[in-house]
Amino acid sequence: MSEEQKTTVNAESAQDVQNVLAELNEEKPATETAGQEDADEARIVAEAAKLGEKSEQSEEKSQQREQRPYQRGNKTNNSKFDPSTQKETDDPVEIRKQVEFYFSDSNLPMDKFLFTKVGGNANNAVPLDILHSFKRMRRFQPFSAVVEALKTSETLELVENDTAIKRKVPLPESVTCEHNTDAIKVFEDKAMPRSIYVKGFGRYGTEEPTTQTDIEALFEPYGPIKAVRLRRSFDKTFKGSVFVEFEDEEKQKAFLALETKPQWKGEDLTIKSKKQYCDEKVEEIKAGNVNPSANRARGGGRGRGGRGGRGGRGGRGRGGRGGRDRDNNRDWRDRRNDDQKDGFQENREARKDSRGVPVVQSSGQKRSHDGEANGDRASKKVDAKE
Repeated sequence: MSEEQKTTVNAESAQDVQNVLAELNEEKPATETAGQEDADEARIVAEAAKLGEKSEQSEEKSQQREQRPYQRGNKTNNSKFDPSTQKETDDPVEIRKQVEFYFSDSNLPMDKFLFTKVGGNANNAVPLDILHSFKRMRRFQPFSAVVEALKTSETLELVENDTAIKRKVPLPESVTCEHNTDAIKVFEDKAMPRSIYVKGFGRYGTEEPTTQTDIEALFEPYGPIKAVRLRRSFDKTFKGSVFVEFEDEEKQKAFLALETKPQWKGEDLTIKSKKQYCDEKVEEIKAGNVNPSANRARGGGRGRGGRGGRGGRGGRGRGGRGGRDRDNNRDWRDRRNDDQKDGFQENREARKDSRGVPVVQSSGQKRSHDGEANGDRASKKVDAKE
């Protein structure tokens, strides 16, 4: 509690004492002795002091709660992304970019909440008022500006008297309404050749409310960029590295070929293709230096939002696969020892997916919906949009 707050509490306590004393004086009989009055006053002052201490302790506990990371159920959310830091605007270009990202192949299959609303290849329309509740969307005002901007979208169409929106081209028929990892993997594999891995955005856990948008702005000049996904641990703590997905493989190669690459706060970044990053992880796993959790086996997503989510072009998104395969440590070591004996030669193709990443059986975890787009969407917002 600050000195100013303490002063206020003490002043209020003193006033309470005076009020009570005044009431007692009005009610006391004329025969009451001065000694009794002094005793009553001392008792009241003591009780007021106790109330003041309780008030101060309550305030301190409240401040401690505010400083704790947000928790949903028994899951801790250490993400610090705050879309409210962005300026309010009615820019139609920004509006279309954000909404088209939500429904894109780069985000929709990974965004459990929005994917469920769309129904996979059923291509159901999503009410605009739901989209506008996403954290990334709230800065777009007024609501009528959102409607007008989406009327000229090349990939989306308004329906139901301009109150809902859907893709012009549905997801492939193979992508059913069930949100499953097999369907997600197909889209991830397609994105691999046009994606890069970048590290150097501060120490583990170093994140500001604007880190997501600041990193997006860093790569924007080298785009078009489909997504910038902050890599997070199972509790959504930022790892200090990201996956950047370019519009196509040519853009990715052009960026990697740059002699002078962007820096972060004056410091050089570690930059490599996502494929190279995954291959290196494969070698580390073979050497026994890395525990191949389900999360790493899929290319290092951020836990629940590893891959992005609805958030603004990447971010926290909800969809990450996350979670560690805590129960398979012994089985993994046994498998590694067997692999070392045969030189990692036996059935090699069966041990990797199409990206060259080792296939590790997960515990059947499902992507959580996130929340917010950001990461966002619920992470995308969602907050539930988020």
